[in-house]
Amino acid sequence: MFEFWDWVGGRYSLWSAIGLSIVLSIGFDNFVELLSGAHAMDKHFSTTPAEKNLPVLLALIGIWYNNFFGAETEAILPYDQYMHRFARVLPAGQYGVQR
Repeated sequence: MFEFWDWVGGRYSLWSAIGLSIVLSIGFDNFVELLSGAHAMDKHFSTTPAEKNLPVLLALIGIWYNNFFGAETEAILPYDQYMHRFARVLPAGQYGVQR
């Protein structure tokens, strides 16, 4: 049993001890690359002005389409066959929904 803090959950468990299963699946070097990419995006988010900040822009586009354009659906287009379930679990990451 892997132990981790009770405040770690949902989309963040990837970065906790739960990540060991990912290491075993993709290999340590690839996991280090995954962590590096996540760190780069965290740094980008915290240091980039809003007008060039990718997470901020994606959030604003989502708000625009939902609140002003009236869109009621969203297209999720997985780029790999192994991501066929991604659209089903995406709301948990976007909206903090626990399933």
